[in-house]
Amino acid sequence: MFEHLGPTPEVSINKPATNYKLYLSFLFMSIFVFMFVIGVNKGPSSQARVAEALIAEVLVDPSDKQIVATSKNFSVFDFIVDIDKANSSLYKLNILVEGVYDLDLISDLKLFHEGVQLGAIDSIDNQGKIYFNLADYKLKEGQNTFSLFFSNVDSLKNGQVLKFSIPNKEDISLISKGHVFRPRTEFPVSGGLITIIDKGQVMASNTDMVNDFLIISDVPQQMASFDLSSIGEKLDLKQVTLSYQDLNFKDYSVLDFVLIHKNKIISQAVASDGDIIFDLSEGIVLQDLVREKFYLYSMAMPIGSYQFFIKDIQTQGALSGLNVSLNDSVALNTVEAKPYFILLSTGYLNSQLSEGWNQLYSLNIKTVGEAPTYLNKITWQIDKQNLDIDAIEIWKDGEPYIANIVLKDDKLIIKTDGLNPLKIGQDYTKLLILANLVNVKPKAKIQTFILTDEEVADEEIMTGNILWSDGDNFYNGYKIPYLPLKPSILSN
Repeated sequence: MFEHLGPTPEVSINKPATNYKLYLSFLFMSIFVFMFVIGVNKGPSSQARVAEALIAEVLVDPSDKQIVATSKNFSVFDFIVDIDKANSSLYKLNILVEGVYDLDLISDLKLFHEGVQLGAIDSIDNQGKIYFNLADYKLKEGQNTFSLFFSNVDSLKNGQVLKFSIPNKEDISLISKGHVFRPRTEFPVSGGLITIIDKGQVMASNTDMVNDFLIISDVPQQMASFDLSSIGEKLDLKQVTLSYQDLNFKDYSVLDFVLIHKNKIISQAVASDGDIIFDLSEGIVLQDLVREKFYLYSMAMPIGSYQFFIKDIQTQGALSGLNVSLNDSVALNTVEAKPYFILLSTGYLNSQLSEGWNQLYSLNIKTVGEAPTYLNKITWQIDKQNLDIDAIEIWKDGEPYIANIVLKDDKLIIKTDGLNPLKIGQDYTKLLILANLVNVKPKAKIQTFILTDEEVADEEIMTGNILWSDGDNFYNGYKIPYLPLKPSILSN
């Protein structure tokens, strides 16, 4: 009854042999399937990461334009698409038109890329947005210039006003290697205002002369200079009418004038009651927005002060065929004709400062016209820091010059001998201001410049920063040409 507590008898069980090849096959198959699934799942995401982004910018010409209604082949909207990669395409483009216009006018628009017409207009919505059918137009790497043209000018009417823009980033798209990109530009990008006009305009402006003092002589001298240009169309220049006013209220003299353009005399005229009328036979064309410069010369102006004007310009429009004249007169130079004047200019100006004697200023001075004139007084402003002035000397043509020297309140006043003032001839006289500088510290600096006069001197009091004479009459520094002169600056 206790047999079951005894040793267990050996029992032999027959098990099938393990098929390791089969297990390995299943294992490799599972790994392959797993890797394939992972690869499939990661494939598109991996490709999206490695795709290089297209960098694009949109640049627009914002200038306003006035266009004659009869014009042909003119652009109304110019823009550039700048891309950094080749093999890219313009995929989508919508342009908004705002203003006062007829719908027929917009339907005549054509889009060009550097002379090549692109696809036609697909549709125009009731907001004035134009949708273009581009069919993935290929672009070159770099700047691509686009222009919008009217193909039928018969729809243009005087008074129409238009403005073109790409309003939103969604209105322009590009494709590169199968990916869609939008330009990195702040929208909207807008062109200027386009105004349709019946004829062009002639524009005139004064150009400053270097010197408004004239010396009486038989040699022609410049009285004034001015620019002429056109807006909207080319203009054939027919007549230029200038005028002058004698500021001394004298009777008008019979004076000869010439008009010069591109170094050639293009017309001559004799003034009549202050008007100078130049008739032009040469074909001078004023281009749209291109300035042409003209010069007025005269022979032997009488002594006095004169104000010149552009009174009228007569032209003919190359497109409109209409006469176009200047809307308003333009003031030109005021000139003063004198038998002589005094002329000042700077000599060599040193910039290095050191302890001891330094050259503060070098001045060249001469008489232009009838000689001689005389210098009675001249004033400099001296601004200094981190140094002191111990003494000042005046040298004339390499030798010490005796004069009354006053340094007060940062002003250096030089007065010559009242009975024997400094005589100035037609050759330059050289004046040097020398100063003994002491207590010179780091970052020391001294600046010296001539003070001018802002108004004509009172004949009785005769004060000014500069005083000079012709031996009989005294003048101050008012209207001496080329003043103010540049300063002399010394530093360590």
